[in-house]
Amino acid sequence: MENLEQIISKLNIEIVIQIIIAIGIILVFRALSSVVSSIIIKMLRPKGKEKISVKKNPFYLPLRTIFTFVGIYIALNIIKNATTISPEIQVILDKGIKILLILFVAKAFGDGLDEKNRVFVKIRNKSNKDIDKSTMNAILRITKIAIYVLAGFMVISELGYNISGLITGLGLSSVVITLAAQDTAKSLIGGLAIFLDKPFKVGDYIKVDQYEGTVEEIRFRTTSIRTLENTVLHIANSEMSVAAIINYSEMEKRRYYAKLVLEFDTNLSKIESVKNKIKEILMKMDEIEKETIMINFQEISDNGMDLVVIAYINKTNYAEYLDIKEQINYEIMEILAKENVEMAYNTQTMYLKK
Repeated sequence: MENLEQIISKLNIEIVIQIIIAIGIILVFRALSSVVSSIIIKMLRPKGKEKISVKKNPFYLPLRTIFTFVGIYIALNIIKNATTISPEIQVILDKGIKILLILFVAKAFGDGLDEKNRVFVKIRNKSNKDIDKSTMNAILRITKIAIYVLAGFMVISELGYNISGLITGLGLSSVVITLAAQDTAKSLIGGLAIFLDKPFKVGDYIKVDQYEGTVEEIRFRTTSIRTLENTVLHIANSEMSVAAIINYSEMEKRRYYAKLVLEFDTNLSKIESVKNKIKEILMKMDEIEKETIMINFQEISDNGMDLVVIAYINKTNYAEYLDIKEQINYEIMEILAKENVEMAYNTQTMYLKK
């Protein structure tokens, strides 16, 4: 192959002009890619369909990428066909065109595989809960990685390297065994288990060990949870996949439980009145399942007389549940105050002999 000085010496005014023309073509095609893509999308858009921004169309970015490549392809062919270009450079340009084609096609597919793509959003919406946002994003990411890896192998092959020999040389089996022992690999396996088993999804309120909060995002390695303190926790999926998880969002209802410890000298008629008034308040609340209301004078304990209130609230959202629970507590405290019934406190009386 000719050295750099010999190649430069062959450049004359003709090739300089052709290079300038080629650069101009690339710039023109790049500048027009947005306009041409918009025109094509508008022409192919069915009549009567919902009109959305052209830039939000799933084919907008892929079309721009393809149109830009067409400009580069034309430009490189102009340079390649120059009479003063040596055969060696023509071979390099041929390989360059093929490699660019591979890369641009991979990028076009990658641009189309976006979680915000309206096509995938519609698929997720039509599938109801079968395909949630996290699962869809995971599928798209895996597909993107597969496309880029395949494109990388094709480029390596185009450069003259033996792919099968390269893979054999890497010793993939030993690499996989080594990675399996690492925390990253464990998290990836844990993430796959979460995607398949779906113990929770984005938006669910869960409790994992001592942590609890709303699931914001599920990735392959970690899961993000926003706590009631508005702190975002990133927990490794290797831990999530083996932990005991309570998914409060899957509960059809939540239990309200309160144990009122009344003083020993409380009149029994007042206890009965308190029971009736608490039940009356609960019966009026739309969020309470009426058939689940239980109010019982349960037992006489060491501290006082235990009045237990149980009811189920038709709310799975934790914040809404807390609001209703608070409302019930206020109502009960107001009833006790009006009935002049005192709560017992855990106290001890000590008698001293003189």
